[in-house]
Parts: sequence; C-alpha cells; structure tokens
Amino acid sequence: MRKFIASGFGVGILWESLFKEKKGGGTLASFLFALLIYFLDLNLIYLFSIFVGLIGIYYIVVDDKEADDDPSWITLDEICGMSLVTLVSQADLFPLIAGFLVFRASDILKKPNIVAEMEKYPGKIGVLYDDLAAGTIGLISALIVNQVMLITL
Repeated sequence: MRKFIASGFGVGILWESLFKEKKGGGTLASFLFALLIYFLDLNLIYLFSIFVGLIGIYYIVVDDKEADDDPSWITLDEICGMSLVTLVSQADLFPLIAGFLVFRASDILKKPNIVAEMEKYPGKIGVLYDDLAAGTIGLISALIVNQVMLITL
C-alpha cells in the first residue's frame, strides 16, 4: 500500500510497467492531479488542506532508502509540487496550464539553481524539496498569469 501511494496512487507504477526506466511518470502524475483539481473546482481552504495532507502522506509513505536514487516510480513528490501550484491557479484554466508548464520545466531542467540545490538534500527530503522549489516557481508564474488576466478582462 505504501508503494502504491508513493507512486502517486499508482501512476508511477503504471508508468514504470509501460515504459520501464524512461522518465515521464512525474509529468503524467502532476498532469492528472492538475486535471482533477480543475474539474473539482475547489476553494483555497480545500486546496491548502490537500497540499498539507499530501506533504504529510509523503513523509509517512516514502522510505529514505528507496528515495536515495530518486526512482522514477515515486511520483507523489511531483503531485506535492503541483498541489503547491494549484493554491494560486485553482480551477482557472490559463493560470493552471502556465503553472503546470513552468513547474514541470523547472523540475526537469533544474532551473533556477535553487531547484538543483534542493535536490542535493539526502533521501526523501531532497526528492521532495526540488519539487516544492519548482512548484514555487510554477506558483509564481500562475500568479502572474492570474494577475494579467484580471487586469485585461
């Protein structure tokens, strides 16, 4: 059960069974989470509760030894990072898309450097912190898009 949850509720395991060691499970998991949030149309209190809950669940189910190599099947960290993005974008389509794209680009490219620096922490902390740093960058981009939309509409 722990592996199922750590895999982003099965997404990472499914990705690994289909594509072996190829990267992409984290993108799929965060995309599916964003899609879910978009259709649920939750308010900020629920989204914040989900974010905090996911962080707590991550620390309970992800094992430090398993996370040392940052295996591709662990995708709960990407869901945690994307849940941070949704705090600003919520169910607004354009901010959610912008936040998702910047979050994934930042996580994959490890830019800005703070994302790469966070990954250097050992075990499950480093696996999560780089996604939270990338999620913060995505959150800022979603906030900018949200504000531009408010000004122009």
